[in-house]
Amino acid sequence: MEESDSGVRYLIGRSAGKSAVIAAFVATHVATMAGLWFGGVRLPQFNFNMLNGWLVLGLTADPVQTFVIGGILHYTSGIIWGVVFALIVHPALGRFIKPLAALTPTNNYIKGVLWGLVLWVISSAFWMPLLIDPLFGGGVVGPFLTKFGLNGVQALFANLLWHSIYGVNLGLLFSPTPATTRGSWRAATGVGVR
Repeated sequence: MEESDSGVRYLIGRSAGKSAVIAAFVATHVATMAGLWFGGVRLPQFNFNMLNGWLVLGLTADPVQTFVIGGILHYTSGIIWGVVFALIVHPALGRFIKPLAALTPTNNYIKGVLWGLVLWVISSAFWMPLLIDPLFGGGVVGPFLTKFGLNGVQALFANLLWHSIYGVNLGLLFSPTPATTRGSWRAATGVGVR
């Protein structure tokens, strides 16, 4: 853990901004890989790289170009949402929900899970119906994926799982803790300190 000038230590980087960017990139990558593997457990595959590429280039574009351009957009949005979490949501949750005020790994984890749930609602209520539905001709998705029938329940669950994976990883990696005078992780957590 590295200490910043503010008396706060970060698991990654010396500042909230740098820690947020790195944590968001890793969280996006882990969730993206998990989404690609969802088919292995009989859930709809969540390939946000292709979805974002189709939004920009259309359904008939070259698949490799679509995947790369969509991936750039997808990772960029994942990093932006991670920075919003780290610089705005994380501190605000501590102010508005008093039990989450302490900078502990458990509270950071809970904040990440809550942020993942918020992003799931945004994705299911707005992003999918407003952007993906017109891509496939309209009337296919519906709010909270209601027009998919039985597949909608699986898609809604897969979307929740995807955003939960993102939130958990973001909360665990963006993990500010108070700096201690001894300056070690063991002193900050009390592990092995006598």
